[in-house]
Amino acid sequence: MESRCYGCAVKFTLFKKENGCKNCGRAFCSSCLNFSAAVPRAGNTQQKVCKQCHEVLTRGPAPANASKWSPPQNYKKRVAALEAKKKPSAPQNQGLTQQDQVIAERLARLRQENKPKAVPSQAEIEARLAALRAEPQGSIPSTQEIEARLAALQGRVLPSQTPQLVHQPSGTKTQTQQVQDLLAQLTAEAAIDENLEQGSPAASIQNDLNQGGPGGQSANSKGRTTWSLDGEKSRLLAEAAVELREENTRQERILALAKRLAVLRGQDPDRVTLQDYHLPNSDDEEDEETAIQRVLQQLTEEAALDEASGFNIPAEPMLQPRAKSCRAEPKGRP
Repeated sequence: MESRCYGCAVKFTLFKKENGCKNCGRAFCSSCLNFSAAVPRAGNTQQKVCKQCHEVLTRGPAPANASKWSPPQNYKKRVAALEAKKKPSAPQNQGLTQQDQVIAERLARLRQENKPKAVPSQAEIEARLAALRAEPQGSIPSTQEIEARLAALQGRVLPSQTPQLVHQPSGTKTQTQQVQDLLAQLTAEAAIDENLEQGSPAASIQNDLNQGGPGGQSANSKGRTTWSLDGEKSRLLAEAAVELREENTRQERILALAKRLAVLRGQDPDRVTLQDYHLPNSDDEEDEETAIQRVLQQLTEEAALDEASGFNIPAEPMLQPRAKSCRAEPKGRP
């Protein structure tokens, strides 16, 4: 095996001669062995040595590696935290912004809250228990009182005090339906009154006999009131029936006129309805004659418009002149 320099790994030749370090004894070339130092092995005389041996001999022995015997990092952190607790707390919020200071204060407050509270001693517990036993026991509140207190604390009303909602039907009925309901109500009331009058003839006779007594005036007043109510009901019933009859008659007349106009136009009269024409509302003060005149005017205007535009107007048949047959009369014989 060829020998080479221990420092630069150059092959030894005739011009690169092999030299040995007097301290470690390794083979070096002349360029790597250019340091000189006092070697204890050579009687502390100046000898040619390598670079590593020169550093060792000139600087003394290297100190022992501190990291070899150093404690772990967790131990160092715990020791540092313990020393920080023992030291007086210095203002740490210096140089922080306002938001950072608020966060630091909240963190310190949370740390104070999370600290374990002092456990009371046995003597304190016994003293508290004796004080609780010595207190007089008051009356136990009922469930209603507890609910009332809870509602007062929460700011709400008790369910028993809330007003109950009454269903009020909306007045979406038409006038015809209202008239029919009124008629049915009046008929039912009249039937009830008739049943009461037929079922108690003895009571009516007794009332007639008692007219001369001290309670006769009150009985007469009651009879007059009943008679006036019956008359009012009959009058309202008759008026409602007349109004309903007039309304039906007016609608029938308008529908008949509309059908006649449809026949004149050449349309199907069965398809004509009252919804095609604007009828006056029941609330409007308009009598029957005015309504009929207005509908007739509307129908006349529509017919005139159709005639002017030539829409749906049947064409008049063309009259063809009759051809007179010229027949030759036979001449009489002489």
